[in-house]
Amino acid sequence: MTITCAQETGLTAEEYIACVGQSALGPTRPLGNTERVQAYIDNSNLVITARDQGGRLVGLFRGMTDWSWICYCADMAVVESSQGQGIGARLMDKASEILGPGCTITLLALPGAEGFYQKIGLTQTSAAFYRDRTHRT
Repeated sequence: MTITCAQETGLTAEEYIACVGQSALGPTRPLGNTERVQAYIDNSNLVITARDQGGRLVGLFRGMTDWSWICYCADMAVVESSQGQGIGARLMDKASEILGPGCTITLLALPGAEGFYQKIGLTQTSAAFYRDRTHRT
């Protein structure tokens, strides 16, 4: 199967929900709130998609970056039926290519996904902190 990874603008909440909803990331996102999903897509300044030959979204990387120092990867998802084909690694490589060598990519991995990120070359640290949101839906 041929997969094309590219930076994209105009991703719709419906496509995002269809993709992320078929991944392990789905239960951690407010997929029932289309307006909120579209708002966080629209306010992300780096969206990279992985599409199959038919144009179906099979994976995505959604990040926020200053383009010179750091990029926070808020979402990295590959639909379960397309996992194991190197799509996640290709999305991360495409993000690194677009961002350039001076920009670090950071993320918080879902429990159990740490091995994947180590496998594709990310460095793990135990110094991550966050303040939980109060608005959950």
